[in-house]
Amino acid sequence: MTIIANSRLHELSMPALINADPSPAPLTLVDTEVSKYDVESPQDKGERGLAKLYAQVLKQLPESDEKPELLTVQDIPPTSSFGQLRTLLHKILDSAQMKSWAAEKGINLSARNVIDISGTLYVPGSFGFGTVDLRDFPGWPLLKDVATALAGSGTSVRFDTATTARVSDIAQFYRHSLPFDPSLSPSEQDASITDYIAGWERKGTLISDTASHPSQADLERHASKLGDQNNRGAVVAVIPKLAADAASSIAQDLAAAARETPTLTEDEYLEVSKQATRQRMQEALDTPVEIDPTSSYARDHDLKPGVPVTLREYLVGNGLLVPKAPSELAAIAQSLASPPPLSPEHGNMGGALSWPTLLSNKDQRTLSRVIDDALKNEPEDNLLEHLTRDLNLDEKTLKDDPGRIIDDILKSSNAQAIGRAAEQAIGEIASPEPINDWVLAALYVSLDKQSVFTDPSFSTRTHVAGVELNSFAGQSVSYMRAALADYLIQTGKATPKTVDLALFILFSRKAPELLVKDIPETLVKGSHAWVTFTTAVARIEAHSPGSTRLMTYAQIMERYELAPITLADQMIEALAQTDGLKDWGRGNGLLGRNAEDKYPDTKMNEIRFAFSKQVSELSKASDTFAMEVPNLHKWALAEIKQQNPHLSEEQIKEKSIDTKEAGFLEFPGPYSLLDIFLNTRDHLKDIDFNDYTSRNESIDLATIAFKPFSRAELKSRFENSLELYFNRFEAAAQTQTKYLISTLPIEDRQIIEHGKISVGKEVTTDTNNSGVTDKTTASGSLIVRSEFTDRNGNESTHTYEINMTSNTIKKRDDLNDEDITALPDEFRAGTRSTYLESVVPEGEYPENILQASSLNTVNDTPNSYFSEKTGYIADAMTKNLGIRDFANELRGTTTFDTETPFWAKAEKFVRGLIPGYNAINNFIDGKWREGLTDLSFDALGFLLSGAGGAAKVASAGVQAGTTTGQVLAQGAKKLARGAIGALNPIDPVGLGLAGVQTGLEALDRHSRAGDKNGSRPVVKYDVVKTFRDVDSATIGKANVQGEVEDVAATQKNGKWYALNPVTKQPYGLPLKDFVPST
Repeated sequence: MTIIANSRLHELSMPALINADPSPAPLTLVDTEVSKYDVESPQDKGERGLAKLYAQVLKQLPESDEKPELLTVQDIPPTSSFGQLRTLLHKILDSAQMKSWAAEKGINLSARNVIDISGTLYVPGSFGFGTVDLRDFPGWPLLKDVATALAGSGTSVRFDTATTARVSDIAQFYRHSLPFDPSLSPSEQDASITDYIAGWERKGTLISDTASHPSQADLERHASKLGDQNNRGAVVAVIPKLAADAASSIAQDLAAAARETPTLTEDEYLEVSKQATRQRMQEALDTPVEIDPTSSYARDHDLKPGVPVTLREYLVGNGLLVPKAPSELAAIAQSLASPPPLSPEHGNMGGALSWPTLLSNKDQRTLSRVIDDALKNEPEDNLLEHLTRDLNLDEKTLKDDPGRIIDDILKSSNAQAIGRAAEQAIGEIASPEPINDWVLAALYVSLDKQSVFTDPSFSTRTHVAGVELNSFAGQSVSYMRAALADYLIQTGKATPKTVDLALFILFSRKAPELLVKDIPETLVKGSHAWVTFTTAVARIEAHSPGSTRLMTYAQIMERYELAPITLADQMIEALAQTDGLKDWGRGNGLLGRNAEDKYPDTKMNEIRFAFSKQVSELSKASDTFAMEVPNLHKWALAEIKQQNPHLSEEQIKEKSIDTKEAGFLEFPGPYSLLDIFLNTRDHLKDIDFNDYTSRNESIDLATIAFKPFSRAELKSRFENSLELYFNRFEAAAQTQTKYLISTLPIEDRQIIEHGKISVGKEVTTDTNNSGVTDKTTASGSLIVRSEFTDRNGNESTHTYEINMTSNTIKKRDDLNDEDITALPDEFRAGTRSTYLESVVPEGEYPENILQASSLNTVNDTPNSYFSEKTGYIADAMTKNLGIRDFANELRGTTTFDTETPFWAKAEKFVRGLIPGYNAINNFIDGKWREGLTDLSFDALGFLLSGAGGAAKVASAGVQAGTTTGQVLAQGAKKLARGAIGALNPIDPVGLGLAGVQTGLEALDRHSRAGDKNGSRPVVKYDVVKTFRDVDSATIGKANVQGEVEDVAATQKNGKWYALNPVTKQPYGLPLKDFVPST
């Protein structure tokens, strides 16, 4: 918690009025007394009552010794807008959800707390105010709305009570400036207050005619949202126990079934499991849930207060997927309890290009002409330069908060002129900030004219300012950003001064993944991890446009671990992954470019199969690298302990036993029980402890026995396990090699795939003066040479080193002139030399496997991961590792297993090959930063969580014998959803979204955003049910994207505007052909 000095206490506890709007001018009105024939609403009555109380307190001011800003108004009318919002604020702060959050944070919610609308809670303490981030409170979106409304012209709100407030709080809410001036004499101050009160007293209300003010509908909507929030809190509270009970009951049912019918077949057991799951989930879903009577659910279902509904009814009524297993039920609670990311101001910076119905290509071209006309007298012919010429583009602000510069641009007179010109040329739009919408759209259009002037039938989904993003396959985000920045400068779209802002505008709408913070350099476009990452970004952006640019990579992926719980979100994820799979297919040579970005279902099914196959192979390899190497020592210790439970581990390992028969064991004593168990020559013979004596009285040999054949069985199990481990490790090494090659930039992959290759290993020889040679080889390193001829006939040689341990593949131009061949028969005495020795894998391969192939193929991008040539190189890596040869050599060198066991050396050898093992050592050595970096990804591109936990496990492992495999498996866990393959495609048409609000706008936004030709499916929903409670809505038909559809619209200035299905507010240009239904 950050501490702020008490010297700022007054500043924090007092709403700032410096920037408040000036006092409304005095109004000349007729008498405001309401006649007995007029109807006065409760809110109106509350407003009049509050105005009187406020005036009474102000009139007492000259006689009071209190500071003016500390005077309070008592008994605030609860029906006034101020009173309703104060009541709502206190209900939020008094909710179970807030109390639980505050308890978790160790916060005492008191009247002295201050809420800043930016998301900071100021908490009083002994040494000043501490700060707590409110944005992770699940109810923050609603709390922010209420606090922002109460703050009025200010930026913060004090807690206080619902019925008491300072005059400064009230003035700020109604956007008044208090008439207090310490420089005035008492009589002048009195006159100033009298004039101020006269300005609104005859009207009878503090509401300004010029400032916006929350309507009763707004207040009721806030109250309804609190009711919805309370419902979610109640559901989140009850689900964990229901899920745990259901899982426990299912396990008990299966155990009972197994006891009753021991001969159950696998199919019968599976059927019992399904039946038990259905029954227990039905019981869980039948649990009654109390519904808040003020919630939208209660209103929409005409529920009476105190009448519960079942959990199933609540889930279905809110558009949530009905869970079929305890894990799915628990996932719903996790998602509901996770605070949604909030959209920053201006969302994804698209303005008029980001409406639910995309601005037509014709209108976009008209907007481009408006820009050209505005710049006709400007030599730079660049809108961004034109609008930033008079701004101070601070580098730090550009990097940390470019949105602030956008705000400055929108306020400028040049920007306002552009917006008004667009409005005049194209039309008046329904928007809270119509001019800003046009300016933001103009900025984007000016930077990406290629998309605007591309034939509408062609897709520009993967193009930014004319650059094809798929050309960056194998490159990191930092590389892509730098390349695009250079391109914008070279083409005159931006200058070195404005290029970062230009990228911000372009990426915000078209490629938000490139704005996410702290993306690892090892994450490259075209990899399976990139598909997962961009899918995760798209899910968040669909709901909260622009939010991902404020998040880190880790936050994005943690959010992705929350599985979709609505059909809409499920569809968003499927659509987003389909886009990612298209890019993956193109980047991996499985798809050619299609101008319309449309591919047959059969082709996309092939891509899904190939992607799932690759992810499955990579996931298995990842799991293998995290496995514990078979440990004979550990297994034997457990076996002895099981046979002799009275012995401690220390007693079993203590070397305090001597043999009566000299040379009985091949290593001098004393020995431990573990030594005797593992090393007695005849494993089939019983051990007679009469042949031994113990130096430790606590180890009574007469009470110790080893079961016949147990030693032989253990050694046999170990040998089988070691063989299986070697098989899996070699397969994992092959997979890793293929993956490393597939993540190279396209140019390098073409060089390897189409060049004439040779494969070898780097060998260093040291020959002493006697002619004895010592050879050293890095077993985890492989050299690949390619003799390549490009399309113009230019020949070149390229050498690459694939290093399994460091998980890298890099150019080795220093080796281009070295031959890859067999080692010489003799070495010159007294020399040290380096050679490249050929490595030929075992197996049968096509005769031309190493030969060059034509570049004139249908697809310029090689299918590197699945190619035969890559497979050959991967097999060569396995051959080069030589795990089995090393283990076999060790078997014959040491027979006393517990002193210098061959398997311990083999384990150390294998550990040294495991990618990430160095990271574990970094943790053990206390190098936390280096270790954390190494473990951000595992070798196969799967994100690991809990790196800090891995460090602790590793540190403990130094003493407790924890292996690298255990650290990777237990301390740092692979994120589950990042390791799933391709999702099944979902057809969004006709999936019964009727009446479901959550996700409608997000889904529609994703289905159209960034692709003006509408190549993605258009989302359908029941217009009548969606707008049934909206008084201003009129249902009719209009032409939308070339199709006549049902539309909800409202009239404004004599024109019809479409209504947003979520906000219920009008948006966009007028509907030109709207026809109301009869």
